Amino acid sequence: MTTNLNTQTGKYRSVISVDKEKCVNCQRCIAVCPVKMCNNGAGDYVAFDEKLCIGCGSCIEACTHGARKGIDDAELFFDSLKKGEKIVAIVAPAAIVSFRGKDLELNGFLKSLGVEAVFDVSFGAELTTKSYVEYIKNKNPDCVISQPCPALVSFIETYRPELIKYLAPADSPMLHCAKMIKEFYTKYSGYKIAAISPCYAKRREFDETGVCDYNVTMRSIQKYMEEKNLKLGSFPKVEYENPAAERGVLYSTPGGLMRTAERFVPGISEKTRKIEGNPKVFHYLAKFSEVNKNKKPCFTLVDCLNCENGCNEGAGTTNQGMHLDEMESFVENRMQEPVRTGRKKDTAKNPL
Repeated sequence: MTTNLNTQTGKYRSVISVDKEKCVNCQRCIAVCPVKMCNNGAGDYVAFDEKLCIGCGSCIEACTHGARKGIDDAELFFDSLKKGEKIVAIVAPAAIVSFRGKDLELNGFLKSLGVEAVFDVSFGAELTTKSYVEYIKNKNPDCVISQPCPALVSFIETYRPELIKYLAPADSPMLHCAKMIKEFYTKYSGYKIAAISPCYAKRREFDETGVCDYNVTMRSIQKYMEEKNLKLGSFPKVEYENPAAERGVLYSTPGGLMRTAERFVPGISEKTRKIEGNPKVFHYLAKFSEVNKNKKPCFTLVDCLNCENGCNEGAGTTNQGMHLDEMESFVENRMQEPVRTGRKKDTAKNPL
């Protein structure tokens, strides 16, 4: 499970920065913040307490003065590659939307920087789903709240600790993918792992687990390419190192976990609560214990995400404002791609 605490330093790593000079205390950030308590608008600017922030990033888009920005590890990542650091990358499913269908060209770009190999987190999503299904079958819990979204996990841990018992005891797709590399791809032993991510909050998840070394948002990748005047279309398509995922590519879309679970347990969608978006998902979780106080929860699985359109519109993407149909068309088309093209199979031992 994710927490805000960096276990190595005992301190909270920032994922949101506030520029006091640009902040005019309009309090739009407070209006959209699902927890409110991390902001204090009593002074000339909105003061910010990172210990109470869940890292959802809602305030970044809400701020029209450029006073709020997300913090990732992109600068360190690029510098490390220049210095010859041995790095492999894991790429989140939302990349297919952020880079407009050019996920394989993104792999080519990463390889051109010196990344040794690129892995598909969608396959990690298949492993996550399998873990959920096995837990539900073997333990028969009253309810399981999904935890691929670190912002929601941090919300539960910080503000609704009574729900911790419902959190799925399984790794997120990114952590599953990273652990798969460490166990099944031993030729990359000693390599650092960079996550190409749609989410600033992932930085804290990696701090807590110590599995990934860099959280590099897709927004930062796009900014780097624009600054260098680079076009993805100019890079060759490079396949992922691990086997092709099937429905796991849907994880960046609301209900993606639920649809992937259908592969293992047909009909599980009827026992799943799909909910996403600020403030709806927070109202749901805040009232969960009260509503289910004297009875078993109505749903076996809660498939929940912080962002309204899932990870495809995460704070670390460039997709804000993209039409929902356009977003999901990239994902749905990709789900059919392995069937059409027969993407390469891996010779390493298959974790599934």
